[in-house]
Amino acid sequence: EQSQIIMDETKRLTSLVNDMLDISLLEAGVSKLNKINYNLTESLKKTIKRMNELVKNEGYKLDFEYSEDIYIFADEVKITQAFYNLLLNAITHSGDDKTVIVRQNIKENSVRIEVIDHGDGIRQSDLPYIWERYYKVDKKHKRPIIGTGLGLSIVKKVIEMHDGKYGVESEEGKGSIFWFEIELDLI
Repeated sequence: EQSQIIMDETKRLTSLVNDMLDISLLEAGVSKLNKINYNLTESLKKTIKRMNELVKNEGYKLDFEYSEDIYIFADEVKITQAFYNLLLNAITHSGDDKTVIVRQNIKENSVRIEVIDHGDGIRQSDLPYIWERYYKVDKKHKRPIIGTGLGLSIVKKVIEMHDGKYGVESEEGKGSIFWFEIELDLI
């Protein structure tokens, strides 16, 4: 039992250090984009499948809604990291149904990715601050998921580097929709 506690704490600290390094590199401008043309839909599917495997034993379910494969010109590693952070956030705050829905839509000349949970939602007074480092709406952890308080600030920085848009729609008691949009470049 003590070994498991030590292993869990090691994972948590490793995650914190890695997130701190990521945000430091992003903010310092040292981390550059390695843009390629890739299948965003396929990349999202793979990430969702991996995450489903990790959390299914705790009863979580992640669904992906999309109508067609979308290709974008972006840094796949960084977009995947931002998407992964949104998934972790949604799982942590998913509510009693433990369901997260990912939706991919075309919006004019952009692709919009929405990550939807059915949790407690976020107070309107907290919304302006959630993208800041270490800001946590819920000071007590309800789920045994690792969180460093840096995930949403990493999402913000990655999407800004891609000249994209990001945001959240939330209502207390009804859950949240975190989203980002990346322009569809015609190559």
